[in-house]
Amino acid sequence: GIPRSFAERCFEQIKGFSEYGFPESHAASFALLVYASAWLKCHHPSEFAAALINSQPMGFYAPAQIIRDAKEHGVIVRPIDINHSNWDCTIEPDGSLRLGMRLVAGVREKDARLIRTAVESHGHFSSLLSLWRTSQASAAAFRRLAGADAFVSMGLSRQEALWNARLLRDDKLPLFEQVEEPESEAGLPALSPRAQVSLDYQATGLSLKSHPMRFLRPRLRGAKVRPCEDLRDARQCPNDCQIAVAGMVLVRQRPGTASGVTFMTLEDETGVANLVIWRHVYERYRRQARAGTVLARGKVQREGEVVHLIVSRLQSLDNTVETRSRNFH
Repeated sequence: GIPRSFAERCFEQIKGFSEYGFPESHAASFALLVYASAWLKCHHPSEFAAALINSQPMGFYAPAQIIRDAKEHGVIVRPIDINHSNWDCTIEPDGSLRLGMRLVAGVREKDARLIRTAVESHGHFSSLLSLWRTSQASAAAFRRLAGADAFVSMGLSRQEALWNARLLRDDKLPLFEQVEEPESEAGLPALSPRAQVSLDYQATGLSLKSHPMRFLRPRLRGAKVRPCEDLRDARQCPNDCQIAVAGMVLVRQRPGTASGVTFMTLEDETGVANLVIWRHVYERYRRQARAGTVLARGKVQREGEVVHLIVSRLQSLDNTVETRSRNFH
């Protein structure tokens, strides 16, 4: 008893919905996951962050961004340390999050577990050489961990740990069985805070000491580039105002259903900024849009709590560390 024209209109509507709609079972399952995740993040933020990092690689966000968000929600994050860290990230007795050795590039799980077993069996070590001999972990793992500044609890700076680790060898020649604990090298030059952060990122992809953009802030401020956190304040950045922000690229995506629009998220030392890049702008600044660190100029778009920057210009900042004279304007 249904007219053909009505049936065809219904069919066309259902067909249109299928282009973007979720099946009910999918939507219900997704809603439950979102609810459970939100509850865990609210009531157990340390455990939630640890679980996400231990499940990497996954999702859009790297460990650096998960840790930044956790700290913003009151989580105390402690660094990778040879006497305290396991392979995975763990929770300390005081509820803080201890980063695991899995974050150090080039360190194998086997070596991390050998080191942890030695510490659990013998207590905290004060000698790098003694821990190496006891754990039987590879010399390469110790050099990687030294590069990640993981020997602070032994009273060793990054350079001192690297200096000590240089003597370790995996070959069991008699010559190296007689290696003595090296004397501290007093002549090692101190590293600048900027160099420390750079080395942290090279070793682990993150730093608890500072954010790389913090060291560019004086120059960015001189170029009238705003911190990302300013976007949250409608008084400082009202709708349609023209501003510039800069940061490391966290997310870069171009959904097939977005008609060629590219979405990008930047992070600086204060927070994140969400960018919308129209197709013609992206085509003009394609090379700059693929950089790891970007300066974006454009117009603020506010819709309730949702804030975007509609980009008109992009500039790569990837060479700012090596080229100090680079002009931001």
